[in-house]
Amino acid sequence: MSVSENCVQIDLLKDKVVANAQDLVNNNHMTGLESKAQKLSLDENDFLFDPVIFNMIKPCEFKFQYDRFEVIRSESSQKNLVDLGDGLILRPLKRDDFKRNYIGLMSLLSVVGEVSQEDFEKRFDQMKQAANTYFICVVEDINKQLVIASLTLVYEQKFIRQVGARGRFEDMVVDVNYRGKRLSKLLLDVVVQLSNALGCYKISLECKDHLRKHYEQFGFVVEEGQNYLCRRFI
Repeated sequence: MSVSENCVQIDLLKDKVVANAQDLVNNNHMTGLESKAQKLSLDENDFLFDPVIFNMIKPCEFKFQYDRFEVIRSESSQKNLVDLGDGLILRPLKRDDFKRNYIGLMSLLSVVGEVSQEDFEKRFDQMKQAANTYFICVVEDINKQLVIASLTLVYEQKFIRQVGARGRFEDMVVDVNYRGKRLSKLLLDVVVQLSNALGCYKISLECKDHLRKHYEQFGFVVEEGQNYLCRRFI
């Protein structure tokens, strides 16, 4: 396939993904969502979003170099996944990732509480119903069948900026046994490109002071005159 043909395919894929995002249901109104989710025929291997979107990622535009980033076809799911080498793959969150210790991974980041498999699947179904809103990208160690890193992009639709969209990065975490492998950098490289491909007019995140330099490597800055305010209820 020529470079021009490949670019055409990428443009068509981008148009499809963005068009799907424009057809989102109103995620602020959850009435009836649970009953709709219960009617779905959801396979336990169901992905939160279509992994074909990984075809849009251009490794040549990464801020850092990685040992491997190769889009492959999974024999079991017949979906596109990304081979990172050393038995690690990048993919969307799956409905059965409870058994791969996803909740345990999240507990390294913040208080999780008591979350059962039923709770996990219910929330997964609700997120999937809000199509093209939650892009939870995870890294799995396929030899140990464990999810060992995760980063979430929330695609937030707006009326401003010509009915544009803003991206929010949430819940970046890497298992302590896998730190030092540049997995957080790789996830950031991927999700920054994904945000741009989806047409976000800006992306933002919250982080501790000592992590600012880490995110500044990817173009994040503290904007003059801007303040982050928070009110907690729990």
